Amino acid sequence: MTDISEKLEIKQRLDRALKWLEEEPTETATTAAKMFDVNAVSIRSHQLRQRKQVRNTRGTFNRHGGNNIILTEAQELAVYRFCHEQWEMGIAATPAIIFAAISHLRQAEQQDPPSQVWFQKWLKKNPSRHTIKTKPIARAHIMTHTEEDLKTFFVNYQNALSKYNIDKAKYIYNMDESGVRIGCPAREVVIVPTEVKELYISSPENRQSVTIIEAICADGRPPPPPVIICPREKIMESWIHENLTGTEVITISPTGYTNENIALA
Repeated sequence: MTDISEKLEIKQRLDRALKWLEEEPTETATTAAKMFDVNAVSIRSHQLRQRKQVRNTRGTFNRHGGNNIILTEAQELAVYRFCHEQWEMGIAATPAIIFAAISHLRQAEQQDPPSQVWFQKWLKKNPSRHTIKTKPIARAHIMTHTEEDLKTFFVNYQNALSKYNIDKAKYIYNMDESGVRIGCPAREVVIVPTEVKELYISSPENRQSVTIIEAICADGRPPPPPVIICPREKIMESWIHENLTGTEVITISPTGYTNENIALA
């Protein structure tokens, strides 16, 4: 019973010391410890615990961690839906936008915004979303690359092979043109649902473009040299490099894109 009484007495002295410090905020834990005959470390530990309770606006102090909870479950869901909606609209939300949204939620509760350290940890531990880099692409390409268009292409492709009796791989070439765009927006990091692996964003059409056409053969033989089309009226001497092999095709087009004359050349 003696030990219990002593512990109770110490707790009462500690409570009085903490209350006195609340009334005298300019005094130190060391002074209160001497006045009420308690351990100064115990006072500081209780003060630290109280400060954490104030920071944790989601409930009582958790002895096992989790006292830096910034968002409720409802707010977490709202942020996820916001990311998903931005992705569905084809724009996606950057980390800065998501951080601003979370800060706005905190401000509505009269709380300070989270730190950047917390935000980075929150992104890494959250399994429902991740960050990827966008891929700029012309708006016209986005609008034409539909599932139905792809199905139609392959149906027409098979019909063409049958019509012209093309049954050997060496007669099948796949040609692709790639534009090296001048003034194209850079890729940026965005936050999207984890099931999203790629995101193409529309880029401005008022830019110059150098077109590169290359092809591969279905039987795996060495590919033919590429064709480079520059948006000019004349071929400049500075374009001709000394290490060219002579099989390359260098041509020009006012628009920078291929046309019937280039395709048939």
